[in-house]
Amino acid sequence: MNKNRYVERKVLCDYDLCEGLFDKLNLNVQDMIPLRKVFLLVTDKGKKILKRCDMKFEDVQFIDEALNYIYLLDKDVIRYCRNKDNEVITTWNEKNYILLDMIEGREAAFTNPVEISWCTKAIEKLHISSKGIEKYLKELNIKCKYGSNIINDYIDDLKDIEQMKLLVKKYKYKNEFDSLFLKNVEVMEKQMNKAIELLMKTSYEKMKKDNRYFYLCHNDLAHHNFIIDNDNVNIIDFDYCNIDLRIKDIYIFINKVIKNLVYEKEAIDSILEAYEKPNDKIDSQEREILNALICYPYDFVEIIKLYYYKQKSWEQEVFIGRLKNKIELDDFRIALVKRILK
Repeated sequence: MNKNRYVERKVLCDYDLCEGLFDKLNLNVQDMIPLRKVFLLVTDKGKKILKRCDMKFEDVQFIDEALNYIYLLDKDVIRYCRNKDNEVITTWNEKNYILLDMIEGREAAFTNPVEISWCTKAIEKLHISSKGIEKYLKELNIKCKYGSNIINDYIDDLKDIEQMKLLVKKYKYKNEFDSLFLKNVEVMEKQMNKAIELLMKTSYEKMKKDNRYFYLCHNDLAHHNFIIDNDNVNIIDFDYCNIDLRIKDIYIFINKVIKNLVYEKEAIDSILEAYEKPNDKIDSQEREILNALICYPYDFVEIIKLYYYKQKSWEQEVFIGRLKNKIELDDFRIALVKRILK
C-alpha cells in the first residue's frame, strides 16, 4: 500500500498546476484534491477531474468521438471537456492534460449480486449504443482503433512463458517467486494450449472480419471504473477502449467478477442473463468464444509477465503474495472449466 502511494505521489508531482494551465482550461479553480493518479478540481464550473495524458493525439480523438457517438443514446457515458480553444488536449509546459466532469458516487462492489447486475446492464447499454460506430468514425475520417487478435496474443504469450521457463530453470539461485513459477508453469502451459485450441475451433476469426459484430469495448471493466449513484451506474476511464467483439469485453468483466466468487458458474449465468435483451442476444458463437477465453489462465500469465518484464515496481513480497493467491484461485477456475466444457 505504501509503495503504491509512493508511486502515485511521483505521478502527481509531475503535474504542473498553475494559473496559466487553469486559464487555458477556462477554469477558476477554488480547490485541488489529489485522487489516485489524478487531481479533483473544485471550480466555478463544478467538480472536474484533471489527468495527465500520454496518449497519441489520434487515440484521444478516437475516444472523444466514440464517446460523443455513444452519448446520443447513453447519457450516462462520461465525456471529455473542452478548453477555451474548444480542444480536448490542453498543453502546458510541454505536458498534455485532459479534463473530465467529476462523476459523483461510489465504486461498485463485485461481491454484491445486485450491483453486478447493474454493472452488467451498464455494459450492455454501452455496447448497444455503440452499434454502427465504425461507419460513423470513418465518415468523420477518424482513425479507428481495433482490438488485437486474441489467438495471436495467446500464442505470443505461450512463447513468452516457454522462454521464461527455460531461462528461470538456468538460474543458479532461484528465489521464492521463481520456484513457484516453475512448480506451476507446466499446468498453465497445458491450459494455455487448450484455450488456443478451443478458440481456433470457434468462429472467432470469422467474426473479427464481420463488422456486424463490432462494438466499442471498454477493456478495463474493473470495479473502480463503475461509479454508482443510487441505482444509476456510470462507466468511467475509456483510455483502453477500442472497436472489437463485445464478447471480449464481457469476458473481461466476468473474469473480474468471478474471482471474488471463487469462479461460480452460476455467477456467469447470472451475468449473461442480465445482459441479454430480446433483440441483441449473445449467440451460440459468442458463448463458445467465451468458454474458450475462460479456459485461459489469464491471471497467472499476467503476474508472470509483470514480474519478469519488470512492468511494476512492487516489492518482492507483493509479487509473491499475488502469485500465491492466483495459483490458489486457479484451482477453482480449472474446476469451472471442467463444468462448462463437459
